[in-house]
Amino acid sequence: MAKNLRIAIVGAGIGGHDLALGSGSYDGIVGTGVFGRWKKGFLTANVQYAIRSEGSFEHQYANDLSWSGGPGVYLALKDDYTLSLQAIVSGEYKREDTIHGADLSDTAETSVFLGPQFNFTWEDKFSAQLGADLPVSIKSSGDQIVPTFRIHAALTWRF
Repeated sequence: MAKNLRIAIVGAGIGGHDLALGSGSYDGIVGTGVFGRWKKGFLTANVQYAIRSEGSFEHQYANDLSWSGGPGVYLALKDDYTLSLQAIVSGEYKREDTIHGADLSDTAETSVFLGPQFNFTWEDKFSAQLGADLPVSIKSSGDQIVPTFRIHAALTWRF
């Protein structure tokens, strides 16, 4: 659930469902990804669907669909390292959470982001990603704090 940790300050404080370190639910996450390459160009696509069960206090986070992908080009394609630049379009769709079977009116969100991402690999031991996402469309229900941009980074070291 760390991916969905949300902190929202609206009006005088934080709402009960805006900050949740654990819901007590059992969730299933399914997804897939594809990668295709031709010469120095490539294309990726990823999709993930989170199936959420009811947790403590009859609260249930809504199921969540997230996706990303886009074309890229290798700026350097060497035997021991690669460097690429990719245009990523990503998004998320989430309906209303429920409590005691009733919809919470301020938890749904549909968002689409677009931005660049740099990918770097060194041999089969190290990889890094750095990207920025700018919003193309964000629709949310009720009063929510939504991002004006996102920056993401990842490092992987295999030993």
